[in-house]
Amino acid sequence: MKKIYNVITILLVLLVTGNMNAQALSGTYTIGDNTADYETFLLAIDDLQLNGVDEGGVTFTILPGVYNERILLENISGLSETSRITFFADPGSVTIEAVGSSNGNEAIIRVNDLSYITFDGIGLVDGSTSGSELEFGYHFVGTSAAGCSNNIITNSSIFLGASGARPISATRGIFFTSSGNSLETSNSNNIIDKVTIDNTSWGIQFRCASSFLGQITQPDFNNQIIKSTFGANQSLGHDFSSGALAINALGGRDMIIKNNVIESVVNLNSAPSLPVSTSGISLDSCSGEVTENEINNLEYEGTIGAVFGIRSSTWLGDTTLIANNKISGLIRSDFTASTTDPSFTITGIWIFNQGGNNGLASILHNSIFLEAELPVSYSSAGVNLSGGSTGQFPGEVFNNIIVNNISTSSPNYRSFGLVDGNTSRGFLISDYNDLYADGDNGYLGAIGRELGGTEQFTNNLEDFISFSETNENSVNFLPEFLDASLGDLSFADDLVATTDYLVPTLPEVPLDIEGTTRRSPETFLGAYEGTEVLSIKDSNLSSIAIYPNPAREILNLSIPNMMPNEITVRIYDQIGKQVLELQGLKFDGTSSAASVPVENLQSGMYFIKINSGSSEITKKFIVR
Repeated sequence: MKKIYNVITILLVLLVTGNMNAQALSGTYTIGDNTADYETFLLAIDDLQLNGVDEGGVTFTILPGVYNERILLENISGLSETSRITFFADPGSVTIEAVGSSNGNEAIIRVNDLSYITFDGIGLVDGSTSGSELEFGYHFVGTSAAGCSNNIITNSSIFLGASGARPISATRGIFFTSSGNSLETSNSNNIIDKVTIDNTSWGIQFRCASSFLGQITQPDFNNQIIKSTFGANQSLGHDFSSGALAINALGGRDMIIKNNVIESVVNLNSAPSLPVSTSGISLDSCSGEVTENEINNLEYEGTIGAVFGIRSSTWLGDTTLIANNKISGLIRSDFTASTTDPSFTITGIWIFNQGGNNGLASILHNSIFLEAELPVSYSSAGVNLSGGSTGQFPGEVFNNIIVNNISTSSPNYRSFGLVDGNTSRGFLISDYNDLYADGDNGYLGAIGRELGGTEQFTNNLEDFISFSETNENSVNFLPEFLDASLGDLSFADDLVATTDYLVPTLPEVPLDIEGTTRRSPETFLGAYEGTEVLSIKDSNLSSIAIYPNPAREILNLSIPNMMPNEITVRIYDQIGKQVLELQGLKFDGTSSAASVPVENLQSGMYFIKINSGSSEITKKFIVR
C-alpha cells in the first residue's frame, strides 16, 4: 500500500508540475475587445504575473483603438534573451491615453526591474487635466535587485502635457533610472528606435546609479537612441525655472546616439536661481558615438542659463566620437549678461571635464552654424573645450565647418569659432577645419579663457595657428550652404568644390550624415559629403535638374537626352520615411520633364531618389 501511495504522489506532482509549465505564456495572443484573448492590458498582465513567460516568449497583438489604462509591469518570471514579451501594434493604430493624479512620479507605462520587453507601434498620450499630469511616458526602474536591460521601444509616439497643454518641468518621454551597484543591476543594452516625442520637458533620459550629488556608483552600458524625432509636431520644453533637453544621459558608456532629428526645444519665461540649459544632446561622464544627428531650433528665454547643441564629458579612459552632426538655430532670447561673466551663453559643441572624467572627445566632420538677427549681450562659441583652472584633457577636432556669425553689442562679449580651454598646448589636436566668425566682435579662435588663464584671440587664421599651435591646414571662409536660414547646411547643387572644401578622408568617419560613402583620399568638410550621389555611373541621370528648390506645390524634373526608359521616383523625409512614390514615368529619348506633386508635404527638407533601373540618383530639396 505504501508503494502505491508513493506512486500516486509522484504522479500527482508530475501532473501539477506539467500543468504549471503549460500555463506559462508563449505564442501569440490578442488584446482589445471582448473578441480578443484579453479585453484589457490589465488582464493580460495579471496572467503574466501569475504564470510567467515560457521558452520562445509571448507576443500580444493589440487591436486598433484607444486604451485608457496605465500599465505596470513587474514580478514576471521566465524572461530571457529567448523568451521576450512583445506588445505589438500597427504604427498609428493604437493609442494609450491615460490620466494621472496629484501624487506625482507617475507613468503611462512603468517597468520595474524587468528585462527583455518590446513595445512596438504604440502611441502614448497624457489625457490628464492640469494638476494631475503624468510625469513619464515610459519609466524603467532598475533596483538593487535587478536592472532593466535589453528592452526595446520602437515605431512609437509620445505626447505629454495635460490634454496637450505645455508640460511641467518634470516630464520625460522615456526615463531610465537605476539604483543597482553591479553590472547585473544596471540598465544596459536598451534600444530606442524610431520614436517620436513631443511636448515633454525632456525627451529621453538615461540616469545610471549615482549619489545625490551625481557621483556615479554604477554606469550603464550599450544603450542606443536611433532614428528618433523630438519636437517635430510640438516643441519640447516648458515655461518653468528648469532646464530642457531632447537627449540626456549620466554614466552611459558605449552609447550609440545616431540618426536622430531634434527639431525644436524651447524654454520660455524662465528665471532659475541657478544656471540651467536648453540642450539638444547632453551627456555627463559618458562615452560612445554621437553621430549623424540633426539639431535645430533650441531656444532659452529669460535670465541666467545657456543653450548647447551638444554638451559632453567623457568617462576617463574612454572616447566619445562626435561626428557628422548638423547644429543650427540656437537662440538665447530676452537676456542680459553680466559684463564680468566670461561664460558662453550659446555653444554649438561644449566639451568639458566633469569630476575627473576627462576622456577623449573626438569631434569630426560636424557642421555648426550660429547666427542672431541683432547684436547680442553675451558670448558664444562654435566649439569650446573647457577644462577649468587645471584642465588638461584630450580633444581631437578635425574636418569640421564651424561658423559663428553672431554679432555682439559690446567688446565685453565675443563670438568665437573654436576655443581651446586647456591650460597647456598639445592636449587639443585640431586641423583641417573651416573656422569662420564674421560678426562684430567675432573671432575665429581663442585660447586662455580657462580660469586664471591669459586670453588670446584673433580673427586672423595665421595668428591663431601661431599661438594655438594647431590648425596648420585649416581654412577661413563662409561655405555656400543650400539654405542656412532654414537650417540646411548641405551644399547647393551648383557648388564649385574648390580645394577649400576638401580635406583628407578620416577612417573613423567613412559615411556622411546622410549615409553617403565619403570619397577618398579627399572628402568634403563638415557633415555633408557633396551635392548628389550616383549609385551607378550614368551620365544621362547625372544631368537631371530639379526645380524650383525650395518648392511649394510642384517639384519639376528636367531630364535631357534621356534614353527610352521608365523612371521611378521616391521621396523620403529627413528620418528616412518614404512619403511619396511615383512609378512608370516614361520618357521618349528627347529633353523631357515631369512634375511631382508636393503640396501635401509638410515644410522641411526631403530627399528625392530617381531610379532608371540601371542607376539611381539622390537629390535634396526643401518644401516651404
